[in-house]
Amino acid sequence: SSLDLELVRGAPERRRAWLDSILTQLEPIYAYILQQYNQVLRQRNALLKKIRKLQQEGEVDASVSKQYNAELGLWDAQLATAGSRVTRRRERMLKRLAPLAQAWHASISGKTEVLDITYAPNVSLSKDDPDLVKQAFLEKIQQYSLPEFHQGRTLVGPHRDEVQFTINQTPAKSYGSQGQQRTLVLALKLAELKLIEEVVGEAPLLLLDDVLAELDLNRQNLLLDAIQDRFQTLITTTHLGAFDSQWLNSSQILSVQAGQIKRLEA
Repeated sequence: SSLDLELVRGAPERRRAWLDSILTQLEPIYAYILQQYNQVLRQRNALLKKIRKLQQEGEVDASVSKQYNAELGLWDAQLATAGSRVTRRRERMLKRLAPLAQAWHASISGKTEVLDITYAPNVSLSKDDPDLVKQAFLEKIQQYSLPEFHQGRTLVGPHRDEVQFTINQTPAKSYGSQGQQRTLVLALKLAELKLIEEVVGEAPLLLLDDVLAELDLNRQNLLLDAIQDRFQTLITTTHLGAFDSQWLNSSQILSVQAGQIKRLEA
């Protein structure tokens, strides 16, 4: 669907939501970790807005400034702690997902395109060490203190992370046809299913909603070859021409016409 293509074409928050959705399925505790971070973020933003308003009204003397700086320091520490937990988990998950997506992408594209996936955290991760990541958070918060006061919002943290997709070293957002972008989304979805299967031990259902119409004939065949016998799959389509006899004979085919469902023989 066009909604899926927003994973490639859309704003960074769409890609962050995708990361978080996968992580929540792999690590149920992640939902709580993300909730913690978002609560701290809301509280810190509320305080920054309050400080900005007081500054604009000229009501911040030395004692008031000291009080708010102390309160902000407490939120800074909590933001760094919660934010580092989110960032480190996102990076670790993407390191596992990327090679799976690259392999699927190579299969569906006939090895004519090379996919690269890069996690671009707002706070850089030089090492996967909680204390070092928290320290990097606090240092960047200090660097952005003036812009944050001016804007009245938090400018540092995983709510500003990005995931970058490139095909043959070109940003996928601006690369080629809808079919090529669809290939990328399919590779990501298939990698997601494979990773969930590896971690959870149970293969999810793969739903392909009229996807074949957006791929050329060659990619249709490559996709069907790649997923055959790999996942339990539900495919919606307006025609059966892309499916060979092996696919049709091993599938249950249902036709929907005027709201009526009937079973077809291959």
